[in-house]
Amino acid sequence: MRRGEQAAPSESEHTENKSSLAEWREVVESVAAFATSGGGQVRIGIGPDGKRTGVRLGRGALEDLANKIKVNTDPAQFSSIAIEGSEESAVVTIRVEESPIKPVWAFGRPLKRVGRTNQHVPREEAQRMTETTTGRTWDAMACRGFRSDEMDKKAVRDYLGRAGVATRATQTLLKNLSLLTPEDATCNGAVLLFARHPQQFFPEAQVKCARFAGTTSVRFLDEQTIEGNVLSQLDRALAFVTRNTQQGIRITGRAERETIPEYPEDAVREAIVNALCHRDYAAVGTIQVRIYDDRLEVWNPGILPPELSIESLSREHASRPRNPRLAQALYRARLIEHWGTGTLRMIQAAKDRGMRLEFGQDGGVFMARFLGTAQVVGRSKDVQISTRQEKVLRYLAEHGTITRREYRSLLQVSERQSLRDLTEMMEKGVLVRSGKGRTTCYQLPTARLVRD
Repeated sequence: MRRGEQAAPSESEHTENKSSLAEWREVVESVAAFATSGGGQVRIGIGPDGKRTGVRLGRGALEDLANKIKVNTDPAQFSSIAIEGSEESAVVTIRVEESPIKPVWAFGRPLKRVGRTNQHVPREEAQRMTETTTGRTWDAMACRGFRSDEMDKKAVRDYLGRAGVATRATQTLLKNLSLLTPEDATCNGAVLLFARHPQQFFPEAQVKCARFAGTTSVRFLDEQTIEGNVLSQLDRALAFVTRNTQQGIRITGRAERETIPEYPEDAVREAIVNALCHRDYAAVGTIQVRIYDDRLEVWNPGILPPELSIESLSREHASRPRNPRLAQALYRARLIEHWGTGTLRMIQAAKDRGMRLEFGQDGGVFMARFLGTAQVVGRSKDVQISTRQEKVLRYLAEHGTITRREYRSLLQVSERQSLRDLTEMMEKGVLVRSGKGRTTCYQLPTARLVRD
């Protein structure tokens, strides 16, 4: 330090010192971090100890530095640059104003200033910053490279049918759903709903379904990766659940019965729709539907917004969609509601079936888990069943079949009485007989009921 000179400001939340122009990449990162975090200054020609080292400014050096900052930041930063001293030993000061659009990226990474360091902005935080400062969520952003001729007319017709809307021009539909940008570019949400192959633009926009043997994710019994638009993904995922879960019955009259899905159909549909609507489409990962012997789980990338908690899902709460344009479109198609009551209805539907619904999040993934399986089949009042026979129905819900010997032991009745009861139940359509001789047994007249 020269006599009479004061030490340069030490590094802080708003000041960064660099010794040389060769550290230009670090300079660019600091500019981005300051622009995200309230502004600051980068001083080049100052050593880590705060002493002046000075830099030699060659021809076009400052123009080159300004261009590197502009090209490698997003939104591009145009910071003011000042020089102190001679060109042989100068101190260059870059003054950074706070950016109205945040976060600011450098070299493909969003950055912010924390204390004396530049830090990466986590994805969730970056998305919230973008939404807050631009008012535009991911689903409202233009899909780069998408052409209008890549729209699937069948997907549009299918949507209009669900929404109960007369056929209209695709562009008119997109405009009414707010799925066009102010420049009339197609939004990401429109591509998810109506493109012939959305995965060409968003490879992670898939639903992976699996049926596992037992209660662990070790052995697959069935597996499917579902692509296509959002509505077709919903239908095919529900079809996968149907073919990989059991059916119970409810007796409604003589030889008349109603099948009951193992898991409450409306609640499972809601869980999958919520995953498709609220997942973080910018994150790596896919929606997963996992079916085990004792539970069904729906996973989706992304966690709840900070104003919502897991506990709040079990009580009345505001609706906070991650993708509001997509949510609005699904609402118009009568697939979701806007009152924040969907989780309450899911919980009640599970409770009505004697099972439990849990919500959780971990490692950037949100999960809905249905625990337990369908309870014993019920019956309507027009089918008269004795107390003894009712007890048999409960036994069958747990064991699947019953023999005459098991019947006599269970109810402590004679062989003649057991035969009379079982015959009466078959005549009412409550039971069917299978096997012959010693292998004769009785069961409910549908696919085997799962156990509680």
